Amino acid sequence: MTMPPSHRWTRRGLLGAAAALLSACSRRGSQTETPSPSAPPATSSGTATPSQSSSSASATPTPSPTPTATASIADVLRPGVVNVLFLGNDSRTDNWSGRPDVIMVAQLSADRTKLAVVSIPRDTFVSYAGGGSGKINAAQTRGGTAGMVKTVSTLFGGLQIHYVAQTGFAGFIAITRWLKGITVTNRHATTAKVISTGRVVSFKKGRITLEGTDGLIYARERKTLPLGDLDRAERHRALLQGMISRLKQHAATEPTQLPMLLRMLLKNTKVSGGISEQNVLGLLPALRRVDERTMISLQVPIEGFAMVNGASVNRVNAARMRALGEAMRTADPAAYVKQYGQGYAPGG
Repeated sequence: MTMPPSHRWTRRGLLGAAAALLSACSRRGSQTETPSPSAPPATSSGTATPSQSSSSASATPTPSPTPTATASIADVLRPGVVNVLFLGNDSRTDNWSGRPDVIMVAQLSADRTKLAVVSIPRDTFVSYAGGGSGKINAAQTRGGTAGMVKTVSTLFGGLQIHYVAQTGFAGFIAITRWLKGITVTNRHATTAKVISTGRVVSFKKGRITLEGTDGLIYARERKTLPLGDLDRAERHRALLQGMISRLKQHAATEPTQLPMLLRMLLKNTKVSGGISEQNVLGLLPALRRVDERTMISLQVPIEGFAMVNGASVNRVNAARMRALGEAMRTADPAAYVKQYGQGYAPGG
C-alpha cells in the first residue's frame, strides 16, 4: 500500500460531515453525555478563490450568491476511485489519542455516483502490520495512524488508502446541530440511560431524526442491541448515509449557506490529503453526484466469536474476507454483494 505525497495531517475534514460519523465511538462501559460545545457565531457564506472556480470569484462582491454560483467548481478529490479510512476514537479533546472504536473504509466510485462503506468492528482479531496480532483497534496505539492504515490495508489484501479522517465526541455534536439533525433508518428500537444526567432516551424502529446529543447517544449504544457492537457499527453506516443526505438537502435548499457549513465541518475533524478551507468547495461535485440512497453497507465477514488471552474477539471468515478485499481492490463491491448479500450476522 502506498500513501499519496500529500499525506499530511491538518485539522480539516473530508467529504463534509461524513468524517464526523467517526465520533460515534465509545468506551466499553455505560453511556455518558458530553457537554455540547458553544454554538459557533453566525457568519456569511464564504467566497470561493479563483483557483476553485472562475465562475464563483469576481473582483467585486455580489450582493446575493445564486444556487449556480459554485456549479463549475472542479472536483478536489484525486482522480479515479477514492478510498477513505474513517477512524473514530473516544477522545473528548483534540489529542485524537484514544483507541478507535469506529473503523470504516468508504469507497467512492471514479464517476462519484456510487458509495460503498465497510465497517471493521473494533474487536476484530487481525494481524498487525508491524507484527503480532490482536484486536484491530489496538493497531492505532501500537503503530499510530500509519500502523492502523497498514493493518487495514493488509486486511483487505493490499487496498490502497487515499485519505484518513478522524474525529471525537465534541465534533460530532457540533456537526449534528449545524446540520439541524440527521435522519436515519433505525433497525432496532432501543432505550438508553445517560449516566451523567439520568436522562432516558428512546429510539423507535424506523425513520427517526437525531438532534443534538441524541445523535451521539444513538451512535454509542451497543449493550441493548441484539448483536452488540456489530449492530452498533451498522448504526454508524446509517449515520454516514444520513449525513450525506442532509448535506445534499442543504445544497439544494440553502446553497448560499453551504460554503459556510462545509468550512465549519472542516474545523471538527482531522484528515490527511490536503483538503483545506481554501479548496473545500471542491467537495461539492462529488457531493452532488453521489447517490447515497443506493449506498452499499457492509461489514467485514465475521465467522464467530472467541476468547484470546482472556479477551473476547471477532474471528474473521478468511475466505469471504479475501473475496471482499478483491471486490474493493477492483472497485466492484457490488460483485461481493451479489454473491454474499449485505447481511453481517456471524456465519451468515
